Amino acid sequence: MAKKAVITADVVQSSKMSIAHRKWFNEKINKILVFLEKNKFLQPNDYETYRGDSFQCLIHKPENALKMGFILKTGIKLLDPSKQQYIDNGRKIAPKLLGKKIFDIRISIGLGAVDVKSKKLSTSDGEAFQLSGRRIDEMKKERQTFCITTNDDFKSELYTQSFLIDNILAHATPLQCEVMYWKLYGLNEVAIAQKLDIKQSAVNQRSTSGGWHAIEVMLKRFQEIYGS
Repeated sequence: MAKKAVITADVVQSSKMSIAHRKWFNEKINKILVFLEKNKFLQPNDYETYRGDSFQCLIHKPENALKMGFILKTGIKLLDPSKQQYIDNGRKIAPKLLGKKIFDIRISIGLGAVDVKSKKLSTSDGEAFQLSGRRIDEMKKERQTFCITTNDDFKSELYTQSFLIDNILAHATPLQCEVMYWKLYGLNEVAIAQKLDIKQSAVNQRSTSGGWHAIEVMLKRFQEIYGS
């Protein structure tokens, strides 16, 4: 049976968010998921949110799983609520009332077979779902926010790589994540500079200090393992 990937994710410290924060944050997550679908990383109906602070994605091409995980992680960490306007029950909320937070999500990537694919991911089953879901519960206890789990020959290598990824992304700032997010979609530094209205040298500096070169190496290795 062909190997697939499942990403299970939840919001770090969601219980400490205000209602306005949580509402805005969930809208941003949905926007990223829709954007991933438009860019052919996800197929329609292969992602869903649940419990208000969690979501899950099924990836049919496992070689895309790590890049998707990076996109989701950096796409969330770049968010700065202090720069946004909020509407709650028709009332505009000033950004200063929400305060500035660095948002984060916990991501568990499971690689394996998918035995049952139903209309809802929550009722689907298989090794990829089991590995992804089981590991995210363990990650909460270990204070880890990024992990890749598989039972194939690359199990140990990817487990070790997960800790390196976790460390790199834990220290990446929102501005660094913003640059890496667009690099993951294939934009070059000139295009990113124009998009963010900054100098190309600033793009390069944020990319380098954020650990982009290490991420590129990891993505290349992952593609070598699971690419067709």
